[in-house]
Amino acid sequence: MLRTELNDALKTAMKARDQRAVSTVRLILAALKDRDIAARSKGVTDGIGEEEIVEMLHKMVRQRREAIQLYEQGGRLELAQQEQDEIDVIGRFL
Repeated sequence: MLRTELNDALKTAMKARDQRAVSTVRLILAALKDRDIAARSKGVTDGIGEEEIVEMLHKMVRQRREAIQLYEQGGRLELAQQEQDEIDVIGRFL
């Protein structure tokens, strides 16, 4: 299950002191928690399903790709690289 993978990845990244992975996985977990809370109003008490989690991750990748284009246009290559690193971390779960 993706939820378990995400929590395990957070622990592993923390042990490895991989700050980019830690911050990205925390961002994913926060977005997941927001979606779970929103789903409660619809009567879903167990949280969102796997398909919705994958959809959320794809959306996060799309957002980062758009940001990369904007950063590259603005000459901010270091920020574009950070976004690419986040895409790599998110891609582990897709």
